[in-house]
Amino acid sequence: MKKYILILCTTFTVVSCSKENTKQEERKQEIVSTSILKLTDAQLNNFEIDTASFQNQNLPTTIRLNAKTAVTPENTISITNAFGGYVKRIALIPGNYVSKGQVLVVLEDPQYIQMQEDYLTTKALLEQANADYTRQKDLNAEQAASDKVMQQAKATRQSLMVKKSSLEQKLRLMNINPATVSLNNIKRTINVYSPISGMVSQVFANTGQYVSSADAMLEIINPDRSLLNIKVFEKDLGNIQISQPLIAYTNAKPDQKLNAQITAISNQVNEDGTVDVFAKITNTNGTRLTANMYFNIELQVNSLNANVLPEEAVVHFEGKDYAFEQQNKNQFRLTPVEIGASVNKYIEIKSPQNTGKIYVTKGAYNLLNALKNNEEE
Repeated sequence: MKKYILILCTTFTVVSCSKENTKQEERKQEIVSTSILKLTDAQLNNFEIDTASFQNQNLPTTIRLNAKTAVTPENTISITNAFGGYVKRIALIPGNYVSKGQVLVVLEDPQYIQMQEDYLTTKALLEQANADYTRQKDLNAEQAASDKVMQQAKATRQSLMVKKSSLEQKLRLMNINPATVSLNNIKRTINVYSPISGMVSQVFANTGQYVSSADAMLEIINPDRSLLNIKVFEKDLGNIQISQPLIAYTNAKPDQKLNAQITAISNQVNEDGTVDVFAKITNTNGTRLTANMYFNIELQVNSLNANVLPEEAVVHFEGKDYAFEQQNKNQFRLTPVEIGASVNKYIEIKSPQNTGKIYVTKGAYNLLNALKNNEEE
């Protein structure tokens, strides 16, 4: 018998709770369904109420796009050597960062030895030609030698000077300082240095391989000067302008945002219906850039002909948005609204579209409390 009494008591409690919840839901629905608040003049004097009608404004709207880093040709360097040679040492892989002036590749070839030999030989012959020309010039001044002999000495000297200068430039192209070339310092290898600081993006050569003057051994990029290649759909293209600012962030670090500015818009539509838009990164905000790095883009544009009200006109009740329409001096109707973007203390009202109504701005929440109190009495 006691068990039946316990079950009955429990059932009564559950039913009571269920009925109470049902009553609360019915009360909330009743507030929304009636949604009319009538106030006497005396009651109205207790409220501070301001009203406004819809205004038509161009509110900024955020467009979300995708992009990846793209390096311009001026910041992409193919590492070659004007004379070619056999790769003796190359110890870099894609992703390695290098500094300007760092040795990238060591090359070896007999032609380097030959070039230094030719330079030393020419240098010695030029010393002899200088002495011969000086002697012939003095003899000619004393009329002890003909003008023809002096002119030949001068031509020989001039020819050797040209050859020496040419060989010096070739040695510099090999990254060999002509001043260091001597009988006891002839090098069989040369170093290839990095012309910029950046990241190795590709490696085309390996140890032992012969590379000609036309063969690229490495590719180095400067990711710090990367552009953002943004994919913009045709429907959004009308909102894109040169010099327009934007922000970008990665999925890994969404709070670490970098700034960029649109610099170029392509005139060609891609197969996927997008147009390439390029933006210059103005502030990396500590983000380490790499090649083909993916970013999310947020771009603010103006949405045309948006109906707006002050933000305080919209009240939130039970997960929905409402505004109080003033029907006359003492009567207000709680009206559901669909809201959009909110900027500068104004909020877009997508529906209703009727612009002839008057809505309560200041005091809207006080009216909502009054409406709830009336229904509970």
